[in-house]
Amino acid sequence: MHALRLGPSPAFLDGTERVPAATTAAGLAAAATAFDAPAKALVAVLTGRDLPGVLAYLAALGLGHAALLREHPGIAARDALLTAYQPEFVLDGGTGPVPAGYRASGELLGARVLARTAVPRSPVHPELAVLITTSGTLGRPKAVRLSYANLAANAESVVTALGLGPADLGITSLPLDHSFGLSVLNTHLAVGAPVVLSRLSPTARRFWQLCARAGVTDLGAVPITYRLLHSTGWRPAGLPALRLAYQAGGPLEPGLARHFGELMAEHGGGFCPMYGATEATARMAYLPPAELMEHLGSVGRAVPGGRLRLHEPDRDGVGEIVYQGPNVMLGYAEHRADLAEGRTHGDVLHTGDLGRLERGMLYVLGRKDRQLKLYGKRLRPEEIEQRLAVAGPAAVVAAAPDTAVVFVEGDRERFRAAWLDVLRILELPAESLPLREVAGLPRTASGKVDLGRLRMLCHV
Repeated sequence: MHALRLGPSPAFLDGTERVPAATTAAGLAAAATAFDAPAKALVAVLTGRDLPGVLAYLAALGLGHAALLREHPGIAARDALLTAYQPEFVLDGGTGPVPAGYRASGELLGARVLARTAVPRSPVHPELAVLITTSGTLGRPKAVRLSYANLAANAESVVTALGLGPADLGITSLPLDHSFGLSVLNTHLAVGAPVVLSRLSPTARRFWQLCARAGVTDLGAVPITYRLLHSTGWRPAGLPALRLAYQAGGPLEPGLARHFGELMAEHGGGFCPMYGATEATARMAYLPPAELMEHLGSVGRAVPGGRLRLHEPDRDGVGEIVYQGPNVMLGYAEHRADLAEGRTHGDVLHTGDLGRLERGMLYVLGRKDRQLKLYGKRLRPEEIEQRLAVAGPAAVVAAAPDTAVVFVEGDRERFRAAWLDVLRILELPAESLPLREVAGLPRTASGKVDLGRLRMLCHV
């Protein structure tokens, strides 16, 4: 077992106030007591980016347990997770009824701790460290199984790639159940750098006010955030400590990469596009800021310790992106019995993304199949279409990174209730799945929906 190597003592800021070391130590000790068990256990951390949630995560790893991360799920999503994975302990920020099969066993810095009333039949594998749900699904929750060695390897790689050190100050700009967000936390703690705990969105003015007051040096965000920042005229002028902005969670348009690269360069810092997947513990490639303008549109080279190649490239040099490295997952899980398994997946990951290599730099060109990736969640369009079918024919096609258009046949108001239900279940913002009505869905000669024509309509 290889534990995630942390700095001498984790340091946090709650807003702009530094959390006293004694408070952190006491919280870790309380969490260790709350999660004490005779055998390796699964701890579900459902509170997210607050001090209790972060300390519960760290305590679980320190005890040799595994952590299931999900930020404030709704009751239906929470119950589905508890049913599927049967965690021995749950850190639940709610005050409502205790879920079936659990009892309230205490508190951790004001957050409720629940304990399972019956011991699960299936054990947890010694190497398992983290479960992150990766598929936005309307059915059974699917998770990626990450090991202690996965976490340690990717943290070390990203620290080296970005040049992070103890003088840096990060911020939780993304949920911890997003592998990118968890990686931001892990990489800073690994070098002894403090982290600002915040649930504010990077598109909110208060977020940037907090960054300025606290002295944040580096931050990560997904493409849709950078698009919104660009549309509002964001500039880093009021952030004297900011030296690095980085991006992952999907490809960013070359024009926007240039825009933010120029802004950060004028500010005396840099902008770093990155590429990753939950199955690789977050990040697989990075484009150093100094090389950004020479390779606009690229996500760069493999992180230290990793390798990138293309599987069966065509005559244009386009093939499926394949990554190999020590950060590749143990495998997937859909229920408790899967947690007893060791490595069922090798250290080679076929990403399902199409790409091209030019002068050693990777360019991501899209998905190999119809699978969508919105806000870090992988979705199957067919599931959404089936849900909307109660109101009439519908088809979902990707329009841009983090956005897919839902084409519906007839009056879109007829689909509104089912559409809102899908957004609620998948926990997605409305702008990521806009409704668009057409008189009739275009079809091929065989009667199938013509997805190619619909993709063209996305940009009309």
